[in-house]
Amino acid sequence: MQASRVSSCALHRLLRLLTLFCLLKALRGQPKRLRQSTSSLQQQEHAAAKLRAQIIKDPGNPNLHLELATTLHGLDQLHPDGGRRIPEAERAYREAIRITPPQAGIGLYTNLGALLMGSGRIDDCLTALQTGIALAHEHRLTDSNLYCGALFNLGKAWGMQGKGAEAAEAYEQAIEASRGLHGSTYTKALASLKTVTPDQLAEMQRAASFLAHASGAEDDKADKKRRRRRRHSKAGDEDMKQKWGFLTELDAADQSWLHFALYSAYQSQREYERAWKHLAEANQLQRSLVSYDPQHDAMLFQVMQQVFPRPADPTSIDSFDLLLSGAAGYPSPSPIFVVGMPRSGSTLVEHILSSHPQAHGAGEDTAFAPLIPDLLHLLDGKGHFQDIRDLGKQYVDNMQGRVPPSRPNATHVVDKMLRNVWNVGYISMLLPKACIIQVVRHPMDTALSCFAQPFEGRGTPWAWDLQDIANEMLMVDQISNHWSQVFPGRLLQMPYERIVADLESAARDMLHHCGLPWDESVLKFHQNQRTVQTASLAQVRQRLYNTSVGKWKLHEKYMQPAANLLNPMVKRYEEEYDVFFSNPGKSVKDEL
Repeated sequence: MQASRVSSCALHRLLRLLTLFCLLKALRGQPKRLRQSTSSLQQQEHAAAKLRAQIIKDPGNPNLHLELATTLHGLDQLHPDGGRRIPEAERAYREAIRITPPQAGIGLYTNLGALLMGSGRIDDCLTALQTGIALAHEHRLTDSNLYCGALFNLGKAWGMQGKGAEAAEAYEQAIEASRGLHGSTYTKALASLKTVTPDQLAEMQRAASFLAHASGAEDDKADKKRRRRRRHSKAGDEDMKQKWGFLTELDAADQSWLHFALYSAYQSQREYERAWKHLAEANQLQRSLVSYDPQHDAMLFQVMQQVFPRPADPTSIDSFDLLLSGAAGYPSPSPIFVVGMPRSGSTLVEHILSSHPQAHGAGEDTAFAPLIPDLLHLLDGKGHFQDIRDLGKQYVDNMQGRVPPSRPNATHVVDKMLRNVWNVGYISMLLPKACIIQVVRHPMDTALSCFAQPFEGRGTPWAWDLQDIANEMLMVDQISNHWSQVFPGRLLQMPYERIVADLESAARDMLHHCGLPWDESVLKFHQNQRTVQTASLAQVRQRLYNTSVGKWKLHEKYMQPAANLLNPMVKRYEEEYDVFFSNPGKSVKDEL
């Protein structure tokens, strides 16, 4: 088996389909400003190589080290490859810091902190950010954008460690520092507050009113009254411009954060109509920045059905069947993939699993997707089955290398890259013993939670429109149904409502599916202090609660664009998981 060469007419047909599959996948909509401002991967890699050569000739030039660091940092964000560029970027930042005058170090420490935050090294991130903030105070540079950004990132880092009070203090400091100076940090810090004082809410209202007036988009009765009053006060207009003029340079994305902040504030006060008005405005601003066509995903799915049309024939010795069955893959039980839709409870599942002494949560890693081009190369008749096995081992070794020394018994690693729901076929080829769990949640609750979440970064161009969200959910549902037919028993579907209603039963099934023995520690997941980098970081630090089950009904009249498309899926979901809706567990606090 290991010496068998990967070749046949069927495999070449498979390769052509796989290649088309990858090309179509690249067509998925991305923000316009991202497409326009980002050079190609090859150009950036070439720029990094050129900088390395220049550094050899001029090692004492801090600008070269900084440029190399920011180039690699940008590559890691826009073209992630499992974090392989991060060590070199960190070395470049630290060398730039070493040979740069201390008063210029705030920006370097801020960037280094952001790099370390993205790689999950939160203690090191906090050290870098606090050093930069101290330098800003020492050299009286607290009126800079970099100082504002350092305070905001400090809040994020504290939040990732579950330090809510420290995070709130840092965000409030960021608001104070950026007011009148840096609108992007100002709006993001406001949107990051978990609780809002009456004074902060009034301030947000005034800021939103100014932006509406500046754009001529006032439509709220209170806004119109304020505008009529201002007509009689030229000085009042000048005062408003002086106080809030720094917001006029904000792009649509940064303006949206202010509306997300107001949505959250009004939602907490149960003023649902006002809350929805700002939520709709926030999403409309974000939607204006993306080009997304659900037909691209539909084409992608059609190709995927041709790539993986049927289950493997266990009696066949054809190369296609052997590959599909995973006979050429690396049979390690270590990998655990958590897949599905965002805001479905996936972070909760990862946190429960990683509370087991034999499992480590690696977060939303991208270590698997970069291996797919290598797999395509092997399928093109340029490799042996042993090479495919080695590729699977490469993934396992990579992920095991991320287990910290403090977790010596962690034999399993949880990869929560949700988009791997598209890659179940590849996973089955390379890692036949991998555990795959798809987290599901009531479709309307998922739709609302996606619409209410200000996603950052790439990968969710569909998240700013209720119909687009519904189409994405239908597509993921089709994909998972297809995988269940092609790979029976590989995906364990875990409803969020089941976890809330009966944690122990749900946890036992998940551990059994992953080949892990029962351990009571998974029931105390909220005591797990691992770093969490998603929007659910606050919730997984607390005990389970059920008030998010059916939360969409608070906004039912506004959710019809999604409901019209999702009704059949909703009916099927409610019928299948009815027992968990009738016994939703104990209500403690709001979740997700």
